[in-house]
Amino acid sequence: MYRLITTYRCHAARPVIERGPWHSSRKDAELWADMLREVGYGVEIETQHGAVQEDNSALADALASMA
Repeated sequence: MYRLITTYRCHAARPVIERGPWHSSRKDAELWADMLREVGYGVEIETQHGAVQEDNSALADALASMA
């Protein structure tokens, strides 16, 4: 089971953190995460066992090759 943790600011100094409903598949959670990121939310995917570490190694390799 996966759920999203969203972060945004609402006219205050402190960020608002909300936890969404549980999704049965990671694919569904990632679909929602992508849609929320497009409109400006900070999004993290969490499993029932804790936060999922995003694998950004491909992005890091691409950026390193540009330097």
